[in-house]
Amino acid sequence: MIYSIGEMLIDLMQEGDAYVPYIGGAPANVACHIRRSNTPALFVGKISEDAFGSSMHQFLIDNDIYFPLTKSPHKTALALVSHTEGDRSFQFYRDRSSDLFLSIEDIDRIPFKPRDILHFCSLGLVPYETTLSAHLHAINKCKALGGIISFDVNLREKLWENVDLAYETVMKCIPLCDIIKVNEEELKWLCGTQDIKAGLKQLQTHQQLVICTMGKDGSITLTQDGTYIHTDSLNVPQVDTTGAGDSFIAMVLASLSNSHESFERWQHSTLPFALDYARQISARVVSQHGAIPDIDYEVKNFD
Repeated sequence: MIYSIGEMLIDLMQEGDAYVPYIGGAPANVACHIRRSNTPALFVGKISEDAFGSSMHQFLIDNDIYFPLTKSPHKTALALVSHTEGDRSFQFYRDRSSDLFLSIEDIDRIPFKPRDILHFCSLGLVPYETTLSAHLHAINKCKALGGIISFDVNLREKLWENVDLAYETVMKCIPLCDIIKVNEEELKWLCGTQDIKAGLKQLQTHQQLVICTMGKDGSITLTQDGTYIHTDSLNVPQVDTTGAGDSFIAMVLASLSNSHESFERWQHSTLPFALDYARQISARVVSQHGAIPDIDYEVKNFD
């Protein structure tokens, strides 16, 4: 089973002169993509009792990723997503929002087993309310039971008190993880280098799989044994890049979860195919609006 923990929110996406609401939040996006690819996954997070929360609750049930937790009396977080010259900017409304109140008691409801995968992002590591302690508890509990830990940095600087605190928290979590995903900007921020391969090697504190997604330039992956894999992107018209990275890491995790091989053996035998599948699904996602559009997850031919 794959458990994706953290925030679920409403993305208010700019479409022309208007902003249209879409259900989002990276951990929820990841769980949804995994389940739609016919792989078991559950989203674990606090949703609100408000109208947005009711829609989210139904969405989780409809997509078969609902993990039952008590609802929060706090409001749903909002993210205003604007597009300028093909790039995105985010403005968050997250003061005491429901997702920040995920607790250790909530995490203790998760029946972790060996080879389960726990996925999380840095938005759950902000030092507000109970979310940070809950995430750290989940990481330690899953690892202790033989699970695999996946971390998408997914940095949103505006949600932190200061950048130094964000850097310190992210760097403390990286050694705890088996799979680390960053984008090009995050890698430069963490490692202070323009050299992607050197940055990946710097992040690899032990035998980890480290992935850097680079938009139109594809991705570079560093495996446990020190091999670099460059995966080209597909040339498709880009309508909305929100959630592209979520769908990419989701398909990598789905491949790992469906494999009967060890984490180490899977990297040698199946990872290149998983990365190809990930780029194809990501290309379909960016060709439509929203982070989790209705797409076909069937891919018959691999390059």
